[in-house]
Amino acid sequence: MKGEDAFWLTDLYPDAKGLFEHSHAPLNEVVGDSIVVLDANVLLLPFEFTKASIAEVERVYALLANAGRLVVPGQAAREYYKHRSRKIAAIADALDAAIAKAKKQIFEKPIPLLEDDEDYQAARELGAEFINKGKEVVEKLEAVNERLQNEIGDDRVSALYRKLLGGCVAEVEIPADGRKDIIEEVARRARLQIAPGFKDQNKEDGGIGDYLVWKAILQEGAARQAHCIFVTEEEKPDWWVKRQGTFQPRPELIDEYRRETGGKSIQMLPLSGLLSAFKAAKEVVQQVQELEEEKRVTINLSKNNGVLAALRRRSLNHQARLASIDRLVRELNHEIDLNRQKTNDAVHYSDGRDTDMDELSRQKYLVDLQIERENLEARLVEASRQLSEIKSSPTHKQLTAQEFARFLAKQGVGSTAEDDFEELLG
Repeated sequence: MKGEDAFWLTDLYPDAKGLFEHSHAPLNEVVGDSIVVLDANVLLLPFEFTKASIAEVERVYALLANAGRLVVPGQAAREYYKHRSRKIAAIADALDAAIAKAKKQIFEKPIPLLEDDEDYQAARELGAEFINKGKEVVEKLEAVNERLQNEIGDDRVSALYRKLLGGCVAEVEIPADGRKDIIEEVARRARLQIAPGFKDQNKEDGGIGDYLVWKAILQEGAARQAHCIFVTEEEKPDWWVKRQGTFQPRPELIDEYRRETGGKSIQMLPLSGLLSAFKAAKEVVQQVQELEEEKRVTINLSKNNGVLAALRRRSLNHQARLASIDRLVRELNHEIDLNRQKTNDAVHYSDGRDTDMDELSRQKYLVDLQIERENLEARLVEASRQLSEIKSSPTHKQLTAQEFARFLAKQGVGSTAEDDFEELLG
C-alpha cells in the first residue's frame, strides 16, 4: 500500500472521538420518523407477490410517501426500469410452459390391441374432452401473454409505482466534469475494499451503481437530518458484516451516515422487515419472507452464471487432473514392475539368461536398473500423494443441493462472488 492509500483507515474513520460517543438508534426508535429508502431489488420483488401482498405494500408505501418520508434513489429507479421487462418476460415464460403442457396429447396414437376394451375407449373419450379443455386454456393464456407483451407498464405493480413513487425520486446531481471524480473514488474504495460496491468490480458499471445509491442516501439523510431505513434485498459483504447470512451493516457505512447527518443512525432491512415494522398482516409478511428465502437458496442462472461457471470449470479441471494423475500412477507402477522383471532376469544371468552379457556389463546394468527404479518409486510416492490429496478435497465430494443452497444462503443469491465459491471448493 503506497502513497495516500497508507492512511486509508484515517480517511475511513476521520472522527475517532465520535466512534466512542455515537449511540446507534435501534429500529423501534427510528421507524416512526426516519426516511425509508428503497433499493432496486426491493422494487422488483412485488412482481412475484399475491394481490393481498401488493395491497399491503401499497398501504405502507402510501403512508410513507404522503408523509414525505419515502425515497427512491435515481440509480435505483433506473436499475428497476432496466430489469422490469425481465420480470414480465419471466411471467410470460411461465405462461408459455403452461401452454406447452395444455397442448400435450394424452394418446399420441391409438393402440389397436385395445380397440375392444371398454375402459380404454372411455379413457380415450375423456382424453378428447381434456384436449378440448386444453385448447380453451391455451386460448386464454395466449391472450394474457399478448397483453403482457403489448400493454407495457399496465401491470398492477407498475401502476402502483406510477401513482406513488414519481415524487419520491432523489437524484445525485453530477456535473459532466465530476464523473471522473466519481469513477476515481469508486476505484479507490474497491482497491481498499471500502463499502459499498467493492464486490461489484466485475459488473458493467464497475460498482458505481451501489455508490450512487449510497450517495443518494447520504444526501437525503444530510438534508433532512433524519434517521434512515434502507430497504434492500442486498446481502453481499460490501454492504453487510456477514455471519451465517447478514449480521450488521458494515461499520464504515454506519459511521459515514452518522458524520453526514449530525449523529443520526441507519438501519438496513429486507422488504419483509419493513412490512413487519409497519404492522402488515402476518400472512403477508410470511409470504414475502418465504419468497426472499426462496431467492436466497435458488440457483438463478441469469444472476449466478459466474458461480455456476466456476463450479463447472473447477469440476472439469478437477476431473481432468484426477484422471491424469491416476493414469500416471498406473504407468509408474507398470514401469516399476518391468524394472523389477529386468532386474530379476539380470540377477539370474547364471541360469542361462542373457548369455551374451559379460559380468561387468551385467553389474553396470543392475546399477542402472536400481537408479531407474529409485527414480520411478520417488515419482510414484509424489503422484500417490497428489492423488490422495485430490480425492480428499471438497470438490471430489458430491455437493448436495441442500449443501449448495446453504452456501448460497450464506453468501446471498445473485451476489455470490465467483472467488468466494472458488474458495469453498478449495
